[in-house]
Amino acid sequence: MKSSKTAFQKKGLWIRDKEKIRLVPFETITHIHHYNGLSEVRMGKELLKKLRMPLCNLEKMMPETRFFRTHRNYIINKSFVEGYNAEEPLVSFAGGQKIPVSRRKKKQFESFLHSTYSSI
Repeated sequence: MKSSKTAFQKKGLWIRDKEKIRLVPFETITHIHHYNGLSEVRMGKELLKKLRMPLCNLEKMMPETRFFRTHRNYIINKSFVEGYNAEEPLVSFAGGQKIPVSRRKKKQFESFLHSTYSSI
């Protein structure tokens, strides 16, 4: 039984939506934004769910190979990154959405990008 639970956890994030509980696949989550005590799970600009859960707990649930915490308030899915401006520093997503990278995480994020996209 333990192995099936682990397999489900690796596929996505379980989210309660009114009376239903559904599995949101990791590949559909673009980023998670935390503010005012709520973590917003997003698919682009679309809000999937607001959760009363600290970002550090959500970060532990996400696969490290796909997700990166760029800032104390953001976790991003590398699959949706369309650009990175190292001067500002901001990560760009489709539709012009931009997410900050903290000074503390900048070098680590750039290493993450280089290891992910070897042509950068």
